[in-house]
Order: sequence, then C-alpha cells, then structure tokens
Amino acid sequence: MNKATLIKFSQFFLIVIVGVAADQWTKWYAEERLATQRLGHEVVLTVPENVAQETTVKDVLSTEFTWSTPEQVDTLASRWVRNDDGKKMRPDDKVEAKQKLHITNRDVEIIEGYWDFQYTRNPGAAFGFLADSDSPYRKPFFIVISIIAMGLILYIIRTISLQQQIMLWGLSLIAGGAIGNFIDRIRFSYVIDFILWKYTDAHRWPTFNVADALIVAGVGLMFIEILRDMKREKDEQKDIIDTEPAEESA
Repeated sequence: MNKATLIKFSQFFLIVIVGVAADQWTKWYAEERLATQRLGHEVVLTVPENVAQETTVKDVLSTEFTWSTPEQVDTLASRWVRNDDGKKMRPDDKVEAKQKLHITNRDVEIIEGYWDFQYTRNPGAAFGFLADSDSPYRKPFFIVISIIAMGLILYIIRTISLQQQIMLWGLSLIAGGAIGNFIDRIRFSYVIDFILWKYTDAHRWPTFNVADALIVAGVGLMFIEILRDMKREKDEQKDIIDTEPAEESA
C-alpha cells in the first residue's frame, strides 16, 4: 500500500468514526431524554440522594431539563409524570431521595413550529422507507444491503485518487451513516429516529436521525463530484475539437 492510499483510507476511517460517534451519541440522547406514550418509551429520573426536603416534582424537572422553557416544564409536570405505581403526580408533589419519576411523554422544541426532537422507532430504511412492512426478511434484507454497500464503497475508495476529496468525503459520510443505522438494526431490530422538521403540524417531513443526514449529505457530495467530472470531460473534448482545425491548417 503506497502513501497516498494509506492517507486516503486513514481519512476515510477517521470521517466514518466521527460520523458514527455523532450518530450514536445523539441516539443515546434521544433514548435517555425523550419519551413517547405511543411506544411506551419512558424517561426515568432518579431523585438525587442530597435532595432538599421541600423539593417538588417541578423542581426536579426544571433541574434535569434545562433546555425546556418554564412553560414546557409546567406542562410536563402537570400531565406526564408518574410514580413507580403508575399514579399521576402533580407539579407541587414533594419528592424523596432516590425516588423514581417516570416521564411518559417528552419532546424538545428547537424552533417553534419548524423543528422538534421527537422519539420514534423506524423498522424501515431512511426517512421511514419500508417502515410498515412486517416481513420477517426485512432485518436480514437491510443487513445484507448494508454489507454490500460497505463493500462497494471500499472498492470505490480504492479506485479514486486522493485529490478527489469531494468524492472521498461523500463516500465517507455515506459509510458513517450506513454503519450508524446498521448498529441500531443489530441491537434493536429498528432504527432510532428523533429529528422532526415541519411547517406547523400540518406539513411534516418524515422523522430522521444523524445517520440519515450523513447519507443524504454524502449522496449530495457524490452528485457534485459527478457533475464536476462531466464538466471536466466536456471541457477536455472542447479543447480537443478546438485544436484539431489549427493542426490541419499547419
């Protein structure tokens, strides 16, 4: 393996590792800090041992969920908190050390009306593709497709030059996204999605994750590189045509 190939694959694996790490960390956040009653997925908070005697449910939520506005904390505390017995708790209920609070529903609003974090599970592909399919072959299908895609990406990496940075980044981002979702499918048989873009609640883009975003960005970079190659070939052909009459005249 020559130096250029070594640098090329080192760059590829570094980008992939960073992409997978970002994807898995954000999914961990979604798993631990978002909740949905529809799927029975809860956020369970444990009250600290050194909690003050007069601490309330609302106080605990305000401390834990610093990204939430006071209004959002009020809604959360008054509607979506249960104790270990499943009994609904009120915002002003006193809590005890090591007591567990079960949050049954929690979203995070990033930009009001446009961007939320909402926990969901996608048994299909990117942006919910094939999510409604109940075939027992769905999981093996996606695993095989992921392995084939990775093999194809590694083969293309071998054939391109180190100077083709746009293509290299595109392939690396696609690989990072594919591996991130592949890890979910192996662990859970579904992919964790949580990023929701919308224009009010009437127009919603399918929920996605960081891995999906990496794949889309990678495909976009590959498309740019393909367009550049087409333009480069067209310019080269034009130069050849322009030089031919001059050679004939000579």
